[in-house]
Amino acid sequence: MSALTGPAAGESTHGGETRLYLLQGVPAVGKLTLARELERRTGAIVVDNHLVNNAVFVPMGMDRDVGVTLEQTDALRARVMDVVLEATLAAPAMLSHVFTIWVTDAPENAAHVERLRVLADRRGARFVPVWLSASPQALLARVDAPGRAERSKLVDPAVLRGLLERPELPAPPDALRLDLTETAPAQAVDRILDALG
Repeated sequence: MSALTGPAAGESTHGGETRLYLLQGVPAVGKLTLARELERRTGAIVVDNHLVNNAVFVPMGMDRDVGVTLEQTDALRARVMDVVLEATLAAPAMLSHVFTIWVTDAPENAAHVERLRVLADRRGARFVPVWLSASPQALLARVDAPGRAERSKLVDPAVLRGLLERPELPAPPDALRLDLTETAPAQAVDRILDALG
């Protein structure tokens, strides 16, 4: 196993158990950074929410002032998500995955989390929901960090302030909750893996 690439195909660092990690948290909380650390440590494939969103956001010009609203992208993003979940179901059984999302408290979002839980079950994988948080000050300090715009991520502190006023989907009873205000990605992954035994 290489320290840079993680386990080789078919190799596991967690006793052979296949997992589907779900990292849920607001923009700038550190979902992708944490997902990449999980990938490095366990070999799990990262399925970042921008894999789905950017397939729609980029061609529709969401990063430009052309008047496209988020709601106008919903149906197309749902179709992309269907394909991504179908591909995940078809993946070799030994592969683990890390999904990242941010969802508000709405029935359709609860249904999406349940859909991922069912997907894990169908793959024979352990579902690992992780609800991430950080202080508003930390989030606002991170939101315009270099590199975020390159992935069509939110970089406007004013928009983030508005999003922080929206209630997040409550964590399921089996979720691990992590505050990333001052916790480094490596420490956060230590906590996730330690909690799984």
